[in-house]
Amino acid sequence: MPRGLRVFEQHEIEWRAPIDAFAPLASAAGAVLLHAGARTSEPGWSFITAFPQRVVERKDGETWVDGERDPRCPFTALQDVHRSRRLLGDIAASPPLASGLVGFAGYECGALVEPSVTAPRSPYRLPDLFFGSYDACIAFDARRRQAFAFGRSRLAVERLEASLGRRPAAVASFEAAFNGGVALTSADDYRRAVAGTIERIRDGELFQTNLSQRFFARAIKEYNSFDLFAAALNTSSAPYAAYLQCGAAQILSLSPERFFAVKPEGWDKFSIVAEPIKGTRPRGLTAEEDERLLAELICDPKDRAENIMIADLMRNDLSRICANHSIREEAICEPVSHAGVHHLVSRISGGLRRDVTAVDALKTLFPCGSITGAPKVQAMKVIAEVEGVGRGPYCGAIGYIDDRGGADFSVAIRIAIAEAGGMTIPVGGGVTLRSDPQAEYEETLTKARSWLAAIGGEGRRVA
Repeated sequence: MPRGLRVFEQHEIEWRAPIDAFAPLASAAGAVLLHAGARTSEPGWSFITAFPQRVVERKDGETWVDGERDPRCPFTALQDVHRSRRLLGDIAASPPLASGLVGFAGYECGALVEPSVTAPRSPYRLPDLFFGSYDACIAFDARRRQAFAFGRSRLAVERLEASLGRRPAAVASFEAAFNGGVALTSADDYRRAVAGTIERIRDGELFQTNLSQRFFARAIKEYNSFDLFAAALNTSSAPYAAYLQCGAAQILSLSPERFFAVKPEGWDKFSIVAEPIKGTRPRGLTAEEDERLLAELICDPKDRAENIMIADLMRNDLSRICANHSIREEAICEPVSHAGVHHLVSRISGGLRRDVTAVDALKTLFPCGSITGAPKVQAMKVIAEVEGVGRGPYCGAIGYIDDRGGADFSVAIRIAIAEAGGMTIPVGGGVTLRSDPQAEYEETLTKARSWLAAIGGEGRRVA
C-alpha cells in the first residue's frame, strides 16, 4: 500500500547554482544533474541526485538488476522497482522530484517495444538503458533562488547534501583540447540518403522519417566532460539539459524537447502531456534576419505538415494509455525560440487511465515519434536500414519517475557522448516528400553548432 508524504525528510538549504553544487559529484557513479537551462525565459526546477540504491540496466542484449542478470524486459524490471517504491504524496505541494527513478533509455530500446524492428547495436560504451533508484534529491527553484533537500531517509539526505559544492566552480578552457570535429558521414552521402528516403516516401512506403549523422571530435589532450557541459550550458537556453555519469562514458544533453510529463490531478489521478518538436531555423545575426527566419519557419508548408503529422502520431500513441475522450490538442505548430534556433512545437495532453503508471507511459510512447517518423514502426525500420549504426542514447529519453507517480522526460537530442578518446555529436532532421536534401543537410549543421562551438570547432567536413 502507498505510504504518506511524511516519510520524506525535507528542508531548505543554502542557495547555490545547480552547476556549482553538482561539480564535486560529477565523477560519482550514477550521478545525475537535470538542469532547467541557464538562459531560459521561464526557469523551472533543476535536480541533483547520486548514490543509487538499485540499478536497472540493459547491456549486451540482457537486462541486469543490481548487477545480476534478469530474464525480463528492462521496462518490466523498471515497473517492479517503481511499484515497490510507490508513495502517496501531494506533488503539487513540493518539487516534482523528491526521490525515485532517474536515468535514460537509449534509442535501441525501441526494438524491445516493437519486436518487428531490428536495431543495429549502439556504437558507444554505454548501456542501452540505465535507471537508478535514488533515495535523496536536491531540488533548485531558480525563479525564487531557493534550494531544498528531499529524501526517504535522513541518512540519504545528509550523504547527498554533504557532497554538494558550495562555491562557484572554476571556468575551464578547451582551447586545443579537440581536433575541431569531423563528420563521420560525408555531405554527399547524407544528401543521397535523404534523396533515397524521399523516393521511398513517394512510393508510399512511409510518410516521414528522421535521418541522423554523427560528428566526432577527437581529444588531443585530456579533458573534463563536466567542465565542457558547464561551459556549453552557460550559453544555452535548453530547458531540459542533463549530465549523466555512466562510468566509461558520459551523456551531455542540451535538449529543447520534452518527450512527455506526467502530472498530478489529485492524490491518485494523473494527466500526461507530450510536446513534439518539428521544424527548425537558425537564429538570425540581426533582429531583422531573426524575424525573417522565424516567419519563414511559421509559414513553411513542409515544416508545418511534418509537425502536424507527428502531433497526430503522438495523439494516437497517447490514446493507448489515456481515458476515453480526454485527449486535447493544446497547441499545434506553436513557435518557440531558443538561444541558437527557432522551433515549431505542438502540445497534446490527456488524462491517464488509473491503471497506467509513468513506466507504462514510457514504454508505450517510446521512442518519441518526432525522432522516428510515421508510421512509427516502418520509419524505425527505414532508419535502421539507411543509417546502419545504432544511435545509443541519441533520440532516446532522459528523465525521472518520482516515487509519488509523476514523471518528466526529454527527448535526447542536442546531446554529446563523451568517451576517453573524444566526443561524438549526433544530429538529425526530418525528411518528408517536400524535403530538399541540401536544406536537410544544413539543418543538421545548425543543430550541431552549439556543441561544436563549445569545443572550438566549426564542423569540418570529410569527403
